[in-house]
Amino acid sequence: MICPFCNPETIAKQLLYENDNVRVIHNIRPANKGQCIVVPKRHVTNIRDLTKDELVDMITMVQLVSRKYEEYLKPVGINYGFNEGQYAGQMTEHFHFHVLPRMDGDKNRLPEYHLFHRDPQTKQNLSPDDLKLCVDEMKKLF
Repeated sequence: MICPFCNPETIAKQLLYENDNVRVIHNIRPANKGQCIVVPKRHVTNIRDLTKDELVDMITMVQLVSRKYEEYLKPVGINYGFNEGQYAGQMTEHFHFHVLPRMDGDKNRLPEYHLFHRDPQTKQNLSPDDLKLCVDEMKKLF
């Protein structure tokens, strides 16, 4: 089965904009007007496989989309994000970055918080000691 983000038919139907390395494709099932995805033209499944140029072009394109939406749609907020791997919610095995403009009143049909945030009712900070342990452990990776 061909990847939908590599499929010339999908691209022809949903392409909003592109440059040498990336495309902006309108979401086939938008939660809100303008919801789109920014995808590298080269088929890669995760952020680690992007070249530096592709990564720079992706985030620059996300910024461009955001600016265009700010001017035209006048959203009250924008959700940005990506999922990597099936267990993280990645539905298509082609790395992509979501851009979801949020409109006044949409929280009646969309959650107030995004997938990357915990429910505000259960949000608790780590204790200072637990936070230090986590930071120290992860710092070793860099």
